[in-house]
Amino acid sequence: MTQGGYNGAVPLGLQLRWEVHAARSTCRSISSAVSMRGSILAAVLLGLVLTPALAGHYQKVEESKKISIGGGFQIMTINRDWLVASIEQRSNYGSWKTLWNYDTGFLATKVLPERSCYISIMNRTEMPKFDALPQLAAESRNQNRHRPPTKEILFTLVRRNVRDLESYGPDTFSLCRGLTTYVAYEVQGPQLSHRPCTTLDVLQHLALTYCHDSNYV
Repeated sequence: MTQGGYNGAVPLGLQLRWEVHAARSTCRSISSAVSMRGSILAAVLLGLVLTPALAGHYQKVEESKKISIGGGFQIMTINRDWLVASIEQRSNYGSWKTLWNYDTGFLATKVLPERSCYISIMNRTEMPKFDALPQLAAESRNQNRHRPPTKEILFTLVRRNVRDLESYGPDTFSLCRGLTTYVAYEVQGPQLSHRPCTTLDVLQHLALTYCHDSNYV
């Protein structure tokens, strides 16, 4: 260095500090990159592990079966988390859907030709057990020809519109929304045989028969 001036050279001590700082910065950058790549890799691996597990979970929670019956078919869907089963028939003779909520104890049935919906309390002693439904569907699928239902539940429909559908749960609300909805009461005996009735053959196991009372419109 010349006296009274600066010749542009960097002092040795300052240069060493810069080099140490640069080296530390480089190490931190490499460490951050490695850490980020490690996090991304861990997330990818976790996703690969969880995806089959979640898929298996949803498959177990909800299952659906299709059964051919009398020129048409029925689709049974079971949600094990909500304890809800729905059976829907689609055929040239008429379409309907019945929904059984084993949690709330309500039974709702939509009959499309009449554009009506019927809500009743589930008789658990007469209805199939929730855990037995897959077996009933399997037995129905294995039948080579149509067979009459082994049991019948008879309902009478009263002329009292249901206005607060949401109180019966979101599944019933979704099923019956926009339709004329009536309350159905279970009855015993043949006293309704002379009235117009609609019978639904569910899984060739249970007949749900809805009969109009004298004031039905």
